[in-house]
Amino acid sequence: MATEVDTEDRVAHSAQLYGDEWGTKLPHSPDFLLRPPRTRRAFVAYLAALPFCRITAAQALPKPTFHILSLFHPQRLLLQATSSALPFVLDNQPQTLRRNATLTIDLGQTLYLPSTTTFLLEVPGQLRRSYTGTLAIHTAPNQLHAILTLDPELAVATIVAAESPHPARSAALAAQAIASRSFLLGAHTTHTAADFCDTTHCQFLADPPSTAALAAARLTAGLALYYRDPATNTLSTVPAMYSRSCGGRTRTLRELGLPARAGYPFYAVECAFCRAHPERWQRDLAQPAPTDERERIDYNRIHGWSALPSPIESAHGSTAQGRGTGHGIGLCQLGASAMAARGAGFAEILRHYYPNTLLTQGA
Repeated sequence: MATEVDTEDRVAHSAQLYGDEWGTKLPHSPDFLLRPPRTRRAFVAYLAALPFCRITAAQALPKPTFHILSLFHPQRLLLQATSSALPFVLDNQPQTLRRNATLTIDLGQTLYLPSTTTFLLEVPGQLRRSYTGTLAIHTAPNQLHAILTLDPELAVATIVAAESPHPARSAALAAQAIASRSFLLGAHTTHTAADFCDTTHCQFLADPPSTAALAAARLTAGLALYYRDPATNTLSTVPAMYSRSCGGRTRTLRELGLPARAGYPFYAVECAFCRAHPERWQRDLAQPAPTDERERIDYNRIHGWSALPSPIESAHGSTAQGRGTGHGIGLCQLGASAMAARGAGFAEILRHYYPNTLLTQGA
């Protein structure tokens, strides 16, 4: 549970760091908004001046676990040591993999990397990715389960790098970092092998994070979004959802036929960039048109993840049309990038796409 902290002292302190004007109101300089202070002390003072929220003390983000490469249902995995020798435990036997050497893990075997390290993991003939964390591989019915545990802020940076459009301004990356961290803190998935999967169903993981993504995670470390329920006056973490583009207006859970949940209600808001530059699409339907978001996802599982890029807006015969990419709930990534390019800071971006939220400072 987060505990609110009065910001009057922090505002006064930020006046000492930046001068009276910056200490009492949000700076309007685009350069300042796009390049927040580099030190933690100065950054917290900067946050205290933001007009849309109070700073709160919240729980720290635990190390998240991810079920990786699960889309391929692998029956064999290849583990490769990269920059140094790799200690591991295979079928309860401690061993060491030489630098640049490769180990094959087959069905029926178990493997554990006990220390955080960098390694390559490959589904033969399908995909190879680099990771930095600890790894556990065990056999489930007819496939291997690879469970990756990441440092919390490295997880955030990796998600930012995978999810953000390119190029993206630092303010948009910072907003994405806070949204991703909020999801990791607040979401409750149905996965049993790990907290999350590494696909867009949960949080997309791809290549190691860029310098810009690492900087966004570092500068916003510990910050997340909270919502105060007016009926109970309790704070809950916002499991922040987001998608590439919204078509001009974000959506609510009810509009997509998704069940309402306790906590943040996810408001529909206008998106100026997508209204002016909608990503329109048209597809021929291979079966009756889905009527809600769950049916769209099921349709895409069968016909490909780009079969229906977003909820259908109109269908005529066997032809469907729509705007946007993704479910359109919460942050619009293209809209956030456009706001940042016009000089908006991450706080303004988050305030727009997640109205009535509090920005939280982790313990």
